Amino acid sequence: MKSPFSEIPALKDCVHCGLCLPECPTYLATGREAESPRGRIAALRAVVEDRSRFSDAIHDGLESCLVCRACESACPSGISMEQLMASYRQQSRRERSDLPARAESWLLREVIPYPGRLSALVSGLRWIAPWLRWFPFARELPSAERLRPAPEVPAVMEAVGSCRGTVSLLRGCIADRIFRAETHLSARLLSEAGWKVVIPEAGCCGALHHHAGMVEDSRDHMRLRWRDLAAGGVDHVVIESAGCAAHLNSTSGHEPGFITDTATLLARGGNFNIQQKLSGRSVLSLACHQQHSSLDFDEGTELLENCLEDRIQLPAPDHCCGAAGMYMLRRHQLSRSIGEVARDRFVSAKADQIISGNPGCVLRWESLLGVQKVISPVRLLAHAGGLESI
Repeated sequence: MKSPFSEIPALKDCVHCGLCLPECPTYLATGREAESPRGRIAALRAVVEDRSRFSDAIHDGLESCLVCRACESACPSGISMEQLMASYRQQSRRERSDLPARAESWLLREVIPYPGRLSALVSGLRWIAPWLRWFPFARELPSAERLRPAPEVPAVMEAVGSCRGTVSLLRGCIADRIFRAETHLSARLLSEAGWKVVIPEAGCCGALHHHAGMVEDSRDHMRLRWRDLAAGGVDHVVIESAGCAAHLNSTSGHEPGFITDTATLLARGGNFNIQQKLSGRSVLSLACHQQHSSLDFDEGTELLENCLEDRIQLPAPDHCCGAAGMYMLRRHQLSRSIGEVARDRFVSAKADQIISGNPGCVLRWESLLGVQKVISPVRLLAHAGGLESI
């Protein structure tokens, strides 16, 4: 009988060189070959070739993948672990129906795509959070500040002065509810720089669904977001979450640079005036999907560096913080272990604050270091440009 996993791409492309091993956070956290990219591919290939039976241990090793994509940058065969894991999880959902998978599917299908339902969930979480914080998993909950209701963002912000063009700004799903202040700040920065900013209604781009193996749902959400974001012939789509940006960029069909972030667009405009730099020792933490995808935000990274009085590097290795979207809830213990390694690197560097923009990464760093030590890129830019102080 043909294995249901036989159509998964790249299983025969791995040359077992091991270059992925030191890049894999789960392998370094556990020391288990089964929780490395090479080990995952080898185990699944053995099942496909009838040399091994599919087991809970194999499934557990595969499911522990963060999909941080660090192995992709190291792989000489060009294997996309993101596509491999999406294909595996798509097939796995058809073969298995365990409670965590059902709960994740319900959340992704019935709550996250609907702003009203998501807002109700977050509002309810706000009230019960003080009691939940006695439980270990509650360390990953958003802070009280994040759970407070945020003012609505305008649908349009006109350009200040001469108009350079029109951009649309992704509000996102979870990010819209707990990072709305940053979205508004991004729109203000772009407006001040001469861009007309269009902000469509909130909605999910499908990145979380793709990581969970819900590929058809992911495509549906992606299509809806493109319908909203690219309506009216905008010049750029601005996305602050690198995970969402990389996901939408994978099938955009637009010229390179059409999808960008606030810092990169300001840097390319050449008219952003740095009035004050952020004092102290700062770490600029780039999201995994910014480092290991086709996104080109290098000019924005350079601008952010110029806004810092003293940028320092964390000690090697530069690994994922362990957040990875819903991973920090689905695989809480391993995610937390990886996060604590990241925290130890921060502490050993004697840094004062960290600049991080991906929503999941911000929540993780805030849970590790406290809210006051984590600054989003748009807040850094607003501070540097004189719009607000940190």
